[in-house]
Amino acid sequence: MKEITSEEYYNKVFGSWLGRVAGDFVGIPVELKSYASIKAKYGDIISYPEPIDLNHVNDDEMYEIIALIALEKYGIDITAEKIAREWVNLLKREDYVFTAEKIALNNLKAGIQPPQSGILNNFYFDFIGAQMRADIWGLITPGCPSLAKNYAEIDGSISHAGIGIEGEVFIAVLLSQAFFEEDIRYNIETALQYLPSEKESLYTQMVKKAINIYEQYPNDFRAARKILIRDFWIKEMVEKVLDSSSIFPIERRMFLNTRLGGVHVLPNIGIIILALLYGVQDKRDSFGKSICVAAMMGYDTDCNCGNIGAILGAKLGVDNIPSKWRDPLQDIFSTYVKGHEKWKISELSRRIADVGEEVIKKKCFNVTLQT
Repeated sequence: MKEITSEEYYNKVFGSWLGRVAGDFVGIPVELKSYASIKAKYGDIISYPEPIDLNHVNDDEMYEIIALIALEKYGIDITAEKIAREWVNLLKREDYVFTAEKIALNNLKAGIQPPQSGILNNFYFDFIGAQMRADIWGLITPGCPSLAKNYAEIDGSISHAGIGIEGEVFIAVLLSQAFFEEDIRYNIETALQYLPSEKESLYTQMVKKAINIYEQYPNDFRAARKILIRDFWIKEMVEKVLDSSSIFPIERRMFLNTRLGGVHVLPNIGIIILALLYGVQDKRDSFGKSICVAAMMGYDTDCNCGNIGAILGAKLGVDNIPSKWRDPLQDIFSTYVKGHEKWKISELSRRIADVGEEVIKKKCFNVTLQT
């Protein structure tokens, strides 16, 4: 039986959401920019690459805020249909809704419910959108990875399918385990137990490949990134992705061969794994090291850095996140969710923790909450 006090739990939830926002602000300036241009402009990133605009809104967190509101409104026995209903009600700026979520939202407005909303005409069913919004499910299920998986599958079905949903499951499980698991490598390897086997899943293959590449280049993340992207993703994995689905094969081939192919879930989880493993080497600031390595590797950097910040923030708790990452945020968070545009990160974390405490008491039977 695992034990956590209410104070400890809130501190870790607060750390996770602050880490999520910090990661966003590291990743936003370099999102989908080429690896070469990131290196040329910023070199070795060791802090926020650009001054922070506290009014900036990132699309990534909107869905997690809506999930929280749905949980508060409908209760912890939430369904995909109820979360989807709040997408329709609360997404304020549809110009900030992209790829799989855009297709799903159109399907929902046409009366098509999950899981069909995530499948019908969905060119992007295995892209990064579900993975990017996984954090909320790990946050409300500390130490209960099976429950985190269940919630992530419910949410993922609104807009994704296949390995797209596997991405949300994997990140949610990593975060759920981070409340009690200090060892990042062990966390990654145990989280793989909640995915299909390597034979059955391209996602599992990518995670394991990233681990193997790290072992080959333990002191050179740039060499590791080159192998991951050039030799595995571009030369090998893209063909497997195209072969795994008959949905728009010609259009998907063209898309994956452009810069925007960087929003597919597979190369980005490879980058997340590498960044987490390289960050462990920095004993003073593993949090910042992992986020910055992910930013320097490119692709969908705000999503990747945000997920990493959330995982490590839950592991550390807000009090152990270095002030260089914490203080510039001024406890402020902005979003485009109707009626919920301005937040204090601390207050948002309190609301997430309140829902999580109910989940622990009613569904997490292997975790005891001490008040």
